[in-house]
Amino acid sequence: MPANPPSHPDGRVGRVAGWGGAIALAVGIFAAVTHQVMAGRSAADREILLWMAGRRTPSITTVMVVVTTLGSPRLVTIITLVFLAVLIALRDRWGVIQLTAAGLGTWLLDRATKNLLEQARPTEVVHLVQVSGYSYPSGHALAAAALYLTLAIVAAKYLRARMAKALVLAGAFALITLIGVSRVYLGVHYPTDVIGGWIIGFVWASLCWLITQRFEERAGIVEERAKSG
Repeated sequence: MPANPPSHPDGRVGRVAGWGGAIALAVGIFAAVTHQVMAGRSAADREILLWMAGRRTPSITTVMVVVTTLGSPRLVTIITLVFLAVLIALRDRWGVIQLTAAGLGTWLLDRATKNLLEQARPTEVVHLVQVSGYSYPSGHALAAAALYLTLAIVAAKYLRARMAKALVLAGAFALITLIGVSRVYLGVHYPTDVIGGWIIGFVWASLCWLITQRFEERAGIVEERAKSG
């Protein structure tokens, strides 16, 4: 895959600064949410959980069970491997690196945070799917945010039309949202579990993208200099 032309320095600095600010804000929100969780589940956490449980129907439950599997470790791993195979066939080494980093980081972050914080799962409602392990943050929400956003970012590079890029990203955000909502509906996570997972996933996907893009730009500059020299 041919290297992308280097970005204008001012534009790159502004973009990095903007994303850096967004990441810092997200980390601050995660710290606040985590502090609240460690201090004790809020009444709002329980009320939302009970409200969603009160709206369960057989048809909605069927849909939510299907949706939640899209964030399961097994299916996320399969989808990631399929996309990696496609990127390898396209010789997109930076796409491979970005997706691999997102996947490995997701696995490590999920286990590290859950084992460190050791928060129990909800007991106020019946669980509609079998689960194990700790509750905060939601592993499904984390994996969905990190990997589906990364897949959308990588896929968008191959699209020319801005509308197509926007639709791909919007589709990823919609899927990420539905997976998170399904975890609360099914009674296996509190809303704050999902919010915490989303934040970690979005931050990690953003870092993987920014770092990979930076190295890709530097490699492109080196290649251009080698050709001109």
